[in-house]
Amino acid sequence: MTDKAQQNQLIELLKNARNVFIFTGAGVSKESGLPTFRDLDGEWTKYDPMTFATLDGFLSNPVMVWNMYRERLMQISAAQPNPAHIVIAQMEHYYPEFLLTTQNVDNLHERAGNKKMVKIHGDACRIRCVDCEETYPVSDYDFSEEFDEPKLPKCPDCGGLCRPDIVWFGEYVPQEAFAASINAAMTCDLMMIVGTSGEVSGGYGFAERALSHGAKIVEINPSEGALTHYAHFWIPQQAGVALPQIWKLVVGDA
Repeated sequence: MTDKAQQNQLIELLKNARNVFIFTGAGVSKESGLPTFRDLDGEWTKYDPMTFATLDGFLSNPVMVWNMYRERLMQISAAQPNPAHIVIAQMEHYYPEFLLTTQNVDNLHERAGNKKMVKIHGDACRIRCVDCEETYPVSDYDFSEEFDEPKLPKCPDCGGLCRPDIVWFGEYVPQEAFAASINAAMTCDLMMIVGTSGEVSGGYGFAERALSHGAKIVEINPSEGALTHYAHFWIPQQAGVALPQIWKLVVGDA
């Protein structure tokens, strides 16, 4: 953002906001070195999503699918929260009302310190039984070696096969997380769209609801996306670059 007047307006907006809703996507995690799935060089160029991101594909070859997600879990474990994650965690403590809704299934927001958050695409750090639907942390299982049929994660309650607890193609987002996000969009005075193109399900209508209820919208994304036309302020930079600069102007040296 080069216009000084616009920058001052944005800083005043951030200083005066009371109820903030932040919507993040893969771009935030990409800055921590996690490959995206939808980019031109993303994971879906290597893995067929109908095989690796559908229940039918999983049930057809659970060993192959689990070994791909095992590799993803190793990438998540090695990644570290970046400056965007850190600032978003600081925002949670600054604003009286706050919700972070993320499409990311990694644990980088949590590791940065966010607690008032929901995950609408599930959690790669949990697994779910395909039979009884109980969920468990991946830390309960051994992911140190590649899987074969006998080593596949099984449910300790019913013995059923377990899958990653994430939302695959053809599945619904978790309803409690979605309802919390809709409520936040309809009650916030500021919505921030960070590191997401908004192409998945049209951004779930969050921006439209926020706008219709009088909220101001700020987008931080290197490229225009499906939600940019809703934004009062668009900052065409990576979040890990833009957010720390902006936040320092909001809080000073505090």
